[in-house]
Amino acid sequence: MLEIIQIIALVQGLFLLSVLFVKQESYKRVNFLLLLGSIIALLLNIVGDDDFNLFFSNANWYFFQSPLIITLFFLLIKYHSSKQNKFQLRDLLYFIPYLFFVTLQIVEDVNGPGKNIWLIIGEVLAGVTLLVYLGSTIYDIIKNKKGRWMLLFILPYALLQLIDEISFIITKSYDNFSFLESYGIIGLSAILLYMILFKLVVSPTSILPKADTKAYKTSSLSKSKAEVYKMDFLRLMDKEKLFTNSNITVNQVAQKMGIPRQHLSEVLNVYLKSNFQDYMNKYRAEEFVECLKDGKFNNYSIMGIANEVGFKSKSSFNTTFKKIYGVTPSEFKKTLPSLDMTNPLSENLLEIKEASTF
Repeated sequence: MLEIIQIIALVQGLFLLSVLFVKQESYKRVNFLLLLGSIIALLLNIVGDDDFNLFFSNANWYFFQSPLIITLFFLLIKYHSSKQNKFQLRDLLYFIPYLFFVTLQIVEDVNGPGKNIWLIIGEVLAGVTLLVYLGSTIYDIIKNKKGRWMLLFILPYALLQLIDEISFIITKSYDNFSFLESYGIIGLSAILLYMILFKLVVSPTSILPKADTKAYKTSSLSKSKAEVYKMDFLRLMDKEKLFTNSNITVNQVAQKMGIPRQHLSEVLNVYLKSNFQDYMNKYRAEEFVECLKDGKFNNYSIMGIANEVGFKSKSSFNTTFKKIYGVTPSEFKKTLPSLDMTNPLSENLLEIKEASTF
């Protein structure tokens, strides 16, 4: 049973990572990297559990155990609540308990498990510090009202860690609740990965704040050159319709234009007031409307046309289209037979399209 949960969580995690990488330009870099690290640490912990390792029996992957996950989540919530755009080097100090834990594990591997009082005190201090991190994380979530859904994972996780720490203080062993810890942590992690993926689709800013255009203040890109890049980008989209490739990335477009990726991101964020993915979807929605008017698409379903213009998912297509045109694709299609300037609905739709911005 546990092996099935591990495989499901692994598949979910890998899919989540692919979604994150596709839209990474939309998010603040430091928050993106901390979430990325948290997900990777969770995945390695899930498949590398001491008692139920998915790939190697009797392996001890202590580098990816709870101390690393707790520290990364603590920093993820800390930066989500702050306005910092760059990782502060002093925050590396928060990894000291994790490094201390790893060091103690290495010592035990070399010398074998022992009852040295200093090792026991060290492990207790590291465990208590991590519990403080968890407490601080819970407090930040409640105080700032951001990511409260994560409490469904963190509160049970904190409880399991507390049980584990109390049992170690009493028995001097971490093996008392290994069965509960393995099933509990892996099960919670699988649920969390699903929740992150769901939130990333329906409410991405609850996971990661959007990139701040102020981050480009020190950029070497001049305004005149940015305007040239902007016109080149718009011309390329209109002429070659790169957006119809559902897997197109900002890197590929920048390479096509022969400019650095960060310059294209800056043009989109600062001069076009959008991000790459939103701008691609804007073009796709407009192309969808043009296809509806084209007789050769008469036998296509609405989603069939959406796929042709580059939309991958129905939810993304419907959300984008309604944001631009104010109605659903099917509602818009019903207006096409009478789409002329004497039709008040047509005038409204055209005004919505002209005024739409991302």
